[in-house]
Amino acid sequence: MSDPMTVLAMTGATTVVAAMATSAWEGTRHRVVELFRRRDAERTAALEAQLDGDAELVLDEGAEADGVREDLARLWARRIAALLRDHPEAAADLRSLVAETAAALPPAAQTWTQHITAHTGGTAFGAQGPGSSVHVHPYPPAAGDVPA
Repeated sequence: MSDPMTVLAMTGATTVVAAMATSAWEGTRHRVVELFRRRDAERTAALEAQLDGDAELVLDEGAEADGVREDLARLWARRIAALLRDHPEAAADLRSLVAETAAALPPAAQTWTQHITAHTGGTAFGAQGPGSSVHVHPYPPAAGDVPA
């Protein structure tokens, strides 16, 4: 998948997970189900159960909710990336979902923290929330680095 689609998948995932346990959740949940319906309409009930279970995890974890959200964002990024890979036409609907959900989020839910690390010539990308962008700054390998 191209980098813009990867970024869109991560943006969608962080936005969906940010909406869990907020007043924006019901509308976001409905939009996610509609988005994934094009992939497998017969698994709608399973998807709804997954979304509800994930939202409960966020609610149940209290002080650990941020860690749970980080874990869920990675999982949902993979699910959304697979959807976009199979249905690239879903990108426009995902962008709309992100914009509408971000506008509906309470101000405290519109702030994210992310830590990304790459080692020994590795590459790491990260994106959060609507309008995210990724800037790549290649650096020459340090002395002693072994190319992959």
